[in-house]
Amino acid sequence: MRMLIVDDEPLVRIGIKSAIDWQAQGVEIIGEAGDGDEALRLIVSEQPDVVLLDIKMPRMDGLEVLRRIKEQELPVKVVVLSSFDDFGFVKEAMKLGALDYFHKPDMNDRELIGMLQNIREQLGMSAPSHPPKVTNYKEQVLIGLLNGTGTRHELSETRLKEGNIYVVLFKIKNYDKVLQRYSESSQSVLGNTVQNMVNEIVSAEREIEFLPLTERMSALLISNSELKSLLASLTRVNDIVQRISSTLKRFVNIDIVLGVSDWVDRFEQVPLAYKQALQALSHHFYHPETLIFYYSHQKERSEAALNQADAYVQQMKSALAEHAHEKFMDVLSRWENLIRSEECLDETEVQKVYEGLLFMMGRNGKTEEDLGDHGGFEDFVQMSSAYRTVFEQRLGGEINASFKGYSQLTRHILEYIEHHYQDSLSLKLFADLFQVSPNYVSRLFKEEVGQGLFDYINELRINKAKELLKDYRYKIYEVAEKVGFSNQAHFAIVFSKYTGVSPKQYRNEEG
Repeated sequence: MRMLIVDDEPLVRIGIKSAIDWQAQGVEIIGEAGDGDEALRLIVSEQPDVVLLDIKMPRMDGLEVLRRIKEQELPVKVVVLSSFDDFGFVKEAMKLGALDYFHKPDMNDRELIGMLQNIREQLGMSAPSHPPKVTNYKEQVLIGLLNGTGTRHELSETRLKEGNIYVVLFKIKNYDKVLQRYSESSQSVLGNTVQNMVNEIVSAEREIEFLPLTERMSALLISNSELKSLLASLTRVNDIVQRISSTLKRFVNIDIVLGVSDWVDRFEQVPLAYKQALQALSHHFYHPETLIFYYSHQKERSEAALNQADAYVQQMKSALAEHAHEKFMDVLSRWENLIRSEECLDETEVQKVYEGLLFMMGRNGKTEEDLGDHGGFEDFVQMSSAYRTVFEQRLGGEINASFKGYSQLTRHILEYIEHHYQDSLSLKLFADLFQVSPNYVSRLFKEEVGQGLFDYINELRINKAKELLKDYRYKIYEVAEKVGFSNQAHFAIVFSKYTGVSPKQYRNEEG
């Protein structure tokens, strides 16, 4: 992989070159530039695979460089370098085609290596420390099909035909936990077993190809040229993925999460379907219990929600600057509730906000000591809980002082309920979140708090509902939804149990 570094500060360029052993990572630094004009000249002449591009530079800034790259259709992946206060510029850069972005103040070797892995996957390259994934000509052809670099002649080597083509991506759920079942020397057995079983199913099917992409993720390309009905095509795709899911569950005891693209007709459209499948799969971050995601079912990002999320980030930064820690946690809850309900930020974007906030608290980003031994976060709940714990530690324990005296586990549960009472809560959720058994959660909570977990949750919800019922702008069913009840009837039953009157009576009496 060939890389160009573009930044007007020589020390930054030196720091990037010294951050990691680029040669060991299979990267050749083909040059560096101090402004946009020089950067464009080198991109055209040297044709790098990836450019690290500063946003703010003299003569021509990074945004203008991105515009020129887009206009000239230059085949290069761009990763933007910014400060934490450049969020508006970063948004514009992403719209112009930037692949990712780093905050220069807290950029570290782990982020750089992760970026390289991400780009390798997109380019169909293998990491230098592992045997190449592309082991035969057909796999090279399929990689080219996904990336839009293949030719029609090459595709004759595959079983695919044009007509109702779907791309399906799947990954192993809780991959790091599953991997712990194997010794270090036998971890490759997992990948080989999955590949062999999927190949066995695929070999009996027409117009289908299986392609392992990384240790964690694989692709299925399925065409349905003989089926004229879109419903029949999707039914066939669903049947295939269900058989693969059930086989892996039965024989290897693993769950897989799948992202299914919309249909496309021509081979030239397959890269679009690949992006759709990636986008569909990304929604597992917010829905960890769901195992299959369809691109056609996903809602578009709301510009209004993105703007509100940005506003909350600015409010959190102001609260930290003012040492208003309770205000910070309150706005954090609003931000988390917004992005969870609107799904307007992806996993990488969410984590970058958390890390930017950690940086503002006085230390450079996350550390293993702070966040524990994570191989990565499986979903938003895990990420939110881990960062909230660190925030409390960083802010000197000033938050939620009313929970002092309880064990750490009970404090974490109480804090989570306080900020997520409007969500669906269960013993299983808390058990998975804090890596303990459901029975232990139930027993410890009752011993320390003096009441059952769900009595506590319902009591909190009813108290929140009382305040909302005094506001006649909200209908009763809206109040029910805002405090975590899925329907008005259940809300009325629980409300009457704790207050002795119905929600309507309470409103009339208190109004």
